[in-house]
Amino acid sequence: MSTRILAPSRIRSPRRPDGLLLVLAWLVLAAVAHAQDFAGTAPAGDRDLMALLEHALPPSERGLAAAAASTRWWGLRELETRAVALGGSTGALRVATGLSQTGAPELGWTTLALAVGGVTPGAGAAVRVVTRHDRDQPWSPALAVEPRASLALGAGAWLEPAPGVRVWASAPQMRARGQPPPLDRTLELGVRAGRGSAVWCTLRAPRASDDGERALGLVLALSPFEAWGEVRDAPLRGSAGVRVSVGVLRVGARADAHPVLGETLRAAIEWRSSVGSSP
Repeated sequence: MSTRILAPSRIRSPRRPDGLLLVLAWLVLAAVAHAQDFAGTAPAGDRDLMALLEHALPPSERGLAAAAASTRWWGLRELETRAVALGGSTGALRVATGLSQTGAPELGWTTLALAVGGVTPGAGAAVRVVTRHDRDQPWSPALAVEPRASLALGAGAWLEPAPGVRVWASAPQMRARGQPPPLDRTLELGVRAGRGSAVWCTLRAPRASDDGERALGLVLALSPFEAWGEVRDAPLRGSAGVRVSVGVLRVGARADAHPVLGETLRAAIEWRSSVGSSP
């Protein structure tokens, strides 16, 4: 989910009694959440359509794909992210585009993303570009290219050095232009061992406001079901998710617990017309 620290000019007089609470929640969000405009429900290391847009990690499977996801932060309807994405491939090329909206019109924003990458047997890499604008502005294509537009460029790559072992690096915000990004996103490194059932660990580099983040996770797969859990530090908290595959559809749900802010709930559905992995 994207987050922003609101300038005084952006904090307007609340139209409803809970307006001030929303502003305060937004300010707290900027300090504790990652920018996740296209976050899905998959466990770490998965390379689905949302992972291509969010982390620049391209899927190995070929075919067309479409996905939709919704995240309700801390159970508040006003702090909700809705995202849709489309993707496809030809040969080793992977392409995806997505649109998301976060928050109420008074404080929220719209995000457009494009990711392009390629895969070979056992490896893949991609770049992504993201532009954001306030929801209360009438949108037009010119907003995405004007000098004040919030524009970010990132990249990611994964490698399978041995059967069942996957390592990856994701830097989704390497360069930024225009308005400052909602939140700094630093380099994330990860390793995952296992094909169906698996374990993983990730390390996120420190930002100016924290000392980084470490995570450990486990996924248990019994086709067509998957269940997984993860524990993270800074502060200590956990996540859990389930996913079921039915034909060309995958449906998932995820809950993230925070010791202060409460639960964040996510749901996602993905359709994939897969024709196999890259040659």
